[in-house]
Amino acid sequence: MNVTRSRAISRRKERLRLRMNRQLDAADATTRRTASAEVRERVLDLPEIGNAEGVLACLSFGSEVDTWPLVDQLRRRGKSVFVPRADRHDGMLHVHPLPCELRTLSFGLRQPARGAAEIPYDEIEQVVDVVLVLGLAFDRQGYRLGHGRGYFDRFLTGRTVTSLGLCYSLQLLESIPHDEVDVPMSAIVTSSEVARPEGPEP
Repeated sequence: MNVTRSRAISRRKERLRLRMNRQLDAADATTRRTASAEVRERVLDLPEIGNAEGVLACLSFGSEVDTWPLVDQLRRRGKSVFVPRADRHDGMLHVHPLPCELRTLSFGLRQPARGAAEIPYDEIEQVVDVVLVLGLAFDRQGYRLGHGRGYFDRFLTGRTVTSLGLCYSLQLLESIPHDEVDVPMSAIVTSSEVARPEGPEP
């Protein structure tokens, strides 16, 4: 991809991030709680989850779909649950089994503490079958708009795990800007549907 096109896509992504952040912050808290519960039930009903032994799940914060009750449900169903740690020093996502020590970052996200037990990078696919990913927006081709750091795209590149994007209905768009480094999700789960790249499922 040429530099001019790459910069244009980056600008479009940044404008969309601002718009989606405004919409999420403006959403009613009660509506978000109800929608989060509906997303949770749809996720738990998926065959990918039923067949999975290990699930890597984002821990939500702020106005994101609330994944904390989902993590509890997965553990109660006997799944091995792992949570990611984004490391700004090496630019990588590290995978930690729950339970583990969590620390709160300055902007409110809780993630495993550095030094907590983690899965070696080359063994992740031996224990993780499904990855549950949050984001600012997703589209019907499976592409995700994150916060611009690229952690999940780097993590998913070349992996065979199933990746499920979790979001409110307002976050599922027809199309979002993407380039060759963006990795599409296997499916997107909202409060009203499961959307797969080949088309929506009721």
